[in-house]
Formats: sequence, structure tokens, C-alpha cells
Amino acid sequence: MIVSAPFGRFSALLAKVLEARGATVRRMIFNAGDAMEWRRSGGVVFKGGEEAWGARLAEMTAGYTDVILFGEGGPYNRAVLSAAEGLAARVWVLENGYFRPDWITVERNGVNGSSGLPRFKQAYGAPAPELPEPVPVGRILPYHVVNISTYHVVQALGRLLFPRYSNHYTFSPLAQCLGHIRRYLGLAFQSPVASQVDVIAPRGDFFIACLQREGDAQLLRYSRYPDNTAFLAGVMTSFAAHAPRQARLVVKNHPLDPGVIDLAAVTRRLVIERGLQGRVDFIDGGNLAQLCRASRGMVVNNSSAALSALGFQTPVKVVGDAFFDFDGLTDQQSLDDFWAAPQAPDPALFARFRAHVIAQSQVNGNFHEPRAIERTAHGVADMFGRNF
Repeated sequence: MIVSAPFGRFSALLAKVLEARGATVRRMIFNAGDAMEWRRSGGVVFKGGEEAWGARLAEMTAGYTDVILFGEGGPYNRAVLSAAEGLAARVWVLENGYFRPDWITVERNGVNGSSGLPRFKQAYGAPAPELPEPVPVGRILPYHVVNISTYHVVQALGRLLFPRYSNHYTFSPLAQCLGHIRRYLGLAFQSPVASQVDVIAPRGDFFIACLQREGDAQLLRYSRYPDNTAFLAGVMTSFAAHAPRQARLVVKNHPLDPGVIDLAAVTRRLVIERGLQGRVDFIDGGNLAQLCRASRGMVVNNSSAALSALGFQTPVKVVGDAFFDFDGLTDQQSLDDFWAAPQAPDPALFARFRAHVIAQSQVNGNFHEPRAIERTAHGVADMFGRNF
């Protein structure tokens, strides 16, 4: 049973792959967006509220071997995860990859802060699993934006058909849809020069602070900071008090930020409040690999951008809850001490860690790039146990 799925046509393709292996697949339809994406037999319409879903969960999932979720956010997913140990079915969580852009995540009972992956270096010993060279997935963002926007528009238009549906977003789906479109069009006509490392690096040594998608479950569930504004306030307060005077801070926006909050304006306000004029840049774009290589270190709440940085031996300080935050990978000092003497990861440990994590939880592919979707669906089906 598919309870929730990535935006777009991935769920229908996954169902086709699973059915070809002998499975019977159903998808829950909680709103008009779900119905639009499914458009095939096997949809199970549920018009009750979130309380009714929780009360009927065991009944609704009875007879299924596996339950599939996309992400951990929202009352429908959370109800399944809370009841996972008592369900007869296995619960699988799909998510965007830990090692992007060429991987997606498939784990049992939770991802990110709820991942079952070990959090100590001794678990990632030699020999590391041998991995095939991944097939690059190509350009993702335009398809992702279209899928998100289409889903939210249809969901809003069909609201009267599903009056008890509960969305879990901090901002309304319509506001996010319009924000995505406005931001994507704005970036298309924006000069990328200000975000390029050869413009940023000559200004002096710099650290990166990576923002996350506003309202993401990572912020809501696995952090003491409820939003990007609070995260930035904490980071910039520490930076102002403890970073070397010549050091700079580059605030990098998330590629899928919905644009509902003007985070550039938030950054400018915090700069003034903390006396950091001339020492902070806000960028919307930029090559993360190049920025990591040129920087002195990265601060994240719990963003998977940290895993990219670790791959370039960039020191990383995590201030939230993340499965990769342990000795040997991330800097275990306090944030205040991090600025003066950032500690780089052990490259051999990271190489083994990456190989183990990919072997246990990653599928080469993407949920949105048209040429990669079917291959990704086969990889996800393989992760379910090759027993359909």
C-alpha cells in the first residue's frame, strides 16, 4: 500500500513495476492531488479526518505486506510511523537522497534523524562495500518545481471534494506553489555571478551556513530551531561573538526553498542587529562543490548538504539531530569553538561511511527526472526485498 508518494508520476510507475513482479498495489487518495497523480485502478479514497485515519490504520493496512511513505511529515505519515512496530506490514520511507543528486533514500521505519543507520565510527569499518558507478540523473529542478506546483494547484482546486483533508505545511499549498513559480522564474533571469566562488573567495576566508526548505520535517522534528530564521539567528550570534574578525559568512539558500519568506531580507536584518555589516553574503544558487572546497567550514542544522561537504574534506558543524553527526565525521566542538579551529573529517572513514550508507539505504536515480524515473522504480522495488 502506498500511503504517500513523491510528487509526480513516480507512484504510478512504481506500482507498475511492483505489479509486474506479482504484487497487488493500492494507493491511498487523501486529496485531489493524489487522485490526479494516480489515474489508474487501485486507488483507495479516504475522506475521513486525520483522527479517523489513525483509528482505522490497522484495518486499512491489514492484508498488505508493505506500506510505503514519502517522507515523515504530515499527520497521515506520522500516524503510520507511530504505529509501525504494531503493524503486520513492513513500513518503508522514501526520501530524497543523502548523496544528491544521483541517489534517493529507501529505509525502514524512518529517515534522517529517525534513520536506523549507526551513529558511531566503529560501525563503518573495512572492508567497505564495493559500489557500481552511479548513472548521473541529469537536471532535476525544473521537473521537481513543475510536479510540486501542479500537485498543489490541483489539491487546492479540489478542496471541496476532500473537506477533511489535513495538510501539514507551515504555509498554504497555494502560497508555496506561487512562491516556487515566482522564485524559479526569478532565478532564471538572475545573473549567477554573485553566487560564484571566484567572486566570493577573494573577499576573504569564509564559512558556509546552509539553509533548509522552510517547513521541512528536518527542521520541525530534528532541531531545536523551528525555522531558518531561528537557525540563522543562532549561527550569526555565535559567529559575531567568536569567529575571527577577518572571517566571513556565506548564507546559502536551499535549492527548493518555496520563496514564501524573504530569507535574504531576514539575513540583512540579522546582519545589522549583530553588527556584521560587510561580513555576510546571502546567495541563492552557486556550485556547492566549489564553495565547499574554498570554504573553511560549513554549519548546518541537519541538512544533507553536509554530506557533500564531508566528501570534500570540509569541516562540518551540525547543530540539529543527524545520523551522520559523530566523531570522525563532523566537528564535535561547540559552535562557538568551531569558528576558530574547525576540524576536518577523516577521509578514510568518510569513504567507508559513504559506501556503507549507499549500500544499505540508497538507490541510484531520481523521483522527477523523466529519463530516470522508471529505473529508479526498479531500484526501489529491489530494495523492498526482491520477493514480489
